[in-house]
Amino acid sequence: MGCLLCRFNRLRRYIMTSNAMKRVLTIFAAIAILGCAQALAQDYVPTPVTVSTEKVKLNGKVYLTHVVLEKQTLYSISKAYGVSEEDLYEANPSLRELGLQKNAILLIPYRPQAEVAETPTAPETVSGQFTEHTVRWYEDIEDIARRYDVTVADIMKANGLESKKLKTRQVLKIPQPGAPVTVPAAEPAPVTPVAPVAEAPVASEELPAIEGVPETVNFSLILPLRAATGASEINMDFYSGVLMALKDLEEEGVKVKMNAYDLFAGIPPIEELTASDFVLGPMASRDLEAILQRVDGRVPVISPLDQKAASLGLNYRNFIQAPSATDHQYEDLAQWVGEELQSRDKILLITEKGAGSVTAPVAIRSALARRNLSYEILNYAISEGRGIPATLSEIMAGKDSLNRVIVATENEAFMGDVMRNLGIMQGKGYKIVMYAPSKVRTFETIEGTAYHDAALHISTSYHVDYTDPQVDRFVHQYRALFRTEPSQFAFQGYDTARYFVTRRARYGKHWTRFLGHERTSGLHTDFQFIPDENGNSHNRAVRRIVFGTNYTTTLQK
Repeated sequence: MGCLLCRFNRLRRYIMTSNAMKRVLTIFAAIAILGCAQALAQDYVPTPVTVSTEKVKLNGKVYLTHVVLEKQTLYSISKAYGVSEEDLYEANPSLRELGLQKNAILLIPYRPQAEVAETPTAPETVSGQFTEHTVRWYEDIEDIARRYDVTVADIMKANGLESKKLKTRQVLKIPQPGAPVTVPAAEPAPVTPVAPVAEAPVASEELPAIEGVPETVNFSLILPLRAATGASEINMDFYSGVLMALKDLEEEGVKVKMNAYDLFAGIPPIEELTASDFVLGPMASRDLEAILQRVDGRVPVISPLDQKAASLGLNYRNFIQAPSATDHQYEDLAQWVGEELQSRDKILLITEKGAGSVTAPVAIRSALARRNLSYEILNYAISEGRGIPATLSEIMAGKDSLNRVIVATENEAFMGDVMRNLGIMQGKGYKIVMYAPSKVRTFETIEGTAYHDAALHISTSYHVDYTDPQVDRFVHQYRALFRTEPSQFAFQGYDTARYFVTRRARYGKHWTRFLGHERTSGLHTDFQFIPDENGNSHNRAVRRIVFGTNYTTTLQK
C-alpha cells in the first residue's frame, strides 16, 4: 500500500504547486500531533430536562429559572419549556457570547402553557376506554394486538381501518380487553406517512440556479487520523478522496476553504466549527455525538460513513445522515420484491431461530406487511440445517414457478447454511431468486459463485460501477497521485465532499432545504434526503445490485 502519510504529502505538494489551485482553493490542515483526547472516551448521552416551577419577576416580566445540567443543550431546554431558542437568547443576552454553561441559571419566559410535565409523553397513553399507541417502524397490527391482548378486528373497528396496513407514527386507539368496541365519532387521528416506502416525487418548484461565480464554501473536516502515532488507513483513504473532490471542484470554478482536524488531538475549537458552513465528520457515532453536543445546532454536522448514526437525529438538530440507514435498505428490498413479483411467484422469508439480533427479520417483516405482501416463513437453527431441504420441498412453489427467497440475517454462518440448502433445491430443479441484506457482500467464507447461482439481489448504500467512465477517470487519477488503488472509503470521501460543497455553493445559506429535491448519483453512493420530525436530514437513496447467473454484477438503480 505504501506510506499513507507520504501519499498525503504527494497530493498536498500537487495542490500547492498548482497555479490554478492557488487562486481558488485554500486548505488549512490543522492536524495537531499531540495525543488522544481523553474526553472522547466517554459516551455523550443528553441529560433529560426537568421543567422548573420556580418563578422570578424582573423588569415587569415573569420568568422560570432553570439550572443547566451537564450535557443539556439549548435545543432540548427550549423544547421542554415550549419556547424558542431566540426567546432564550433574548432573556439571557450572555448566551450569545459565552454559550451554555454548566450550573448557569437560565431565565425562561413564563407562559401558562410552559408548565408541562416533567417527563416526555410516553408513546402509549390511556384516555377513557382506549389506550393510544404510536406505531413503531417495526410493528404490524398483529404485533400490536398481541401486546394489548385484543383482536385485530377490534383495533380495526376502533380506528375505522379498512385494511391491516399501518404507517410509522400512526396513532391507534386500542380498546380495553373485553370491552365493547364502538367506532369513534371523532375524526381519525392524524397519520404521518412513512417516508421510505415509495419514491418521493421531485418538488415542482423551480430550484435556484448558480448565478455567476459561487461564493467560497468554508467547511471543517474532522477525522481520527492518528497523525502522532501512525495514520489510520481508512481515514487517510477518506481524506484523500475529499482532497480529490476539492481538486475537481477547483477545476470547475468552485472556491473552497477547508479546515482539517485530527480528532485524536482533541475536539477542535467550537468557535471555528460554528464559523463553518458545515462540519463533515467524524466517522463513529460516539464521536459525532460529542461534536453535536458542543455545536448545539449552530452549524450542520454531517455523518459521512456510520449507517447506525441515524439515531442521533432523535436528540439533536441540524444533523445530516449521509449514508442511508439499514432500515431504508430493508424498505427498498421489500419494495423491490413487490415490484418484481409475478402472479405465480411465491415469497419465502428465511430467518434464524435464536438469533442474537432480530433487526433484519423484524424490519423486513414489517416492510412486507406495509405492502400487503403475503409470504411463507421458515425459521430454523443451523443445527437443523440438514433436514431443511425436505421442509423446503413442502413449502416452496412448484418447479414451474419462481421462489423469491428473502434471507433476513446478518450471520455469516447461518447465511452459509442457507446458501447450501438453496443450492440443493436448485439441483432438484426449483427456480430461485434470492434477496438479502447488503452485509452479505462482506462474508469471506461464502463463494461468490453461490450468489450468482442464486441471482442474489441486494439493496445497499454503496456500490462502485467500474464500467462508468467517471469511475475509471477517478481510479486513474488516484493511482497517479497516491500509487495505490482507491478503497471504498476513498470513493465515499470524494462523493460526500463533492455533494455537500456543491449544494452549499449552489443554494446559498439555505442549502439544507434543498437536499431532498433531486436524486444525485456519485461514483460510489447516491443522495436524496428526507427530513425527520426534528428537521434533520437522512439519506434514503440506495443502490440495487444484481448478481447475474451469467456471473456479472449489475447496478440496476
